[in-house]
Amino acid sequence: MNYQSLLIGLLWGTAVSIGNHFYLQWTIKKNQDRPPDQGMLAVTNCYLTRYFINILAMFLVYRDMWMLLGTAVGLTVMKNVTIVREYIAARKHPFKKKPQ
Repeated sequence: MNYQSLLIGLLWGTAVSIGNHFYLQWTIKKNQDRPPDQGMLAVTNCYLTRYFINILAMFLVYRDMWMLLGTAVGLTVMKNVTIVREYIAARKHPFKKKPQ
């Protein structure tokens, strides 16, 4: 096991994931005031671009298995961070009140 390649892949995947997340946030913010069909088209194009970027990020490191594994794990970092943030926010401000 090559820990250096795994760490480089993890950092690479995390960087791509963070970039993708900010690209999506920017696209949503930019298209908030547009009609719903145009906004939906812009967000759909953003998701297609993000998928292409993720595939490209993995393709660039596919020859080194440990770097590819690190990249794949790194690409899921922002998803996991978002899930944890939403869980914590839901615990602070629950959507439903508990019955008394």
